Amino acid sequence: MGGRLILGVGVDIESVSRLRNIRASVRERMINRILTDKEKAYCLGRVDPYPCIVARFCVKEAFVKALGIKDSWSIPFRDVEVLGRPPTLSARGKAKEILDKLGAKKIHISLSHTSDYAVAVVIIEG
Repeated sequence: MGGRLILGVGVDIESVSRLRNIRASVRERMINRILTDKEKAYCLGRVDPYPCIVARFCVKEAFVKALGIKDSWSIPFRDVEVLGRPPTLSARGKAKEILDKLGAKKIHISLSHTSDYAVAVVIIEG
């Protein structure tokens, strides 16, 4: 048939208030561990940056789930970047190595957020 196969699907939902309500120093360390410099510039430039930050975290969690990896911290989240409108995902380092081994051809992402929750779906096609 020649069609592509779905290699993995991942979904994640998170509460924005979890990030909003933690101590500022802890929140800053978390953001620096999760977001790339470009993602930080994009999110921190918004009136309310927290839904944007949590949505990117959701995409990265959903991506790791789509890869079939049980421990999400085994891939550095800064190796996965979500930019643009519509958003696209790019991977480097260990994340890219795993995608290449899987034979991934395309990554579909969908994300949404309100002031309270963020959700993301990632589909990896091969």
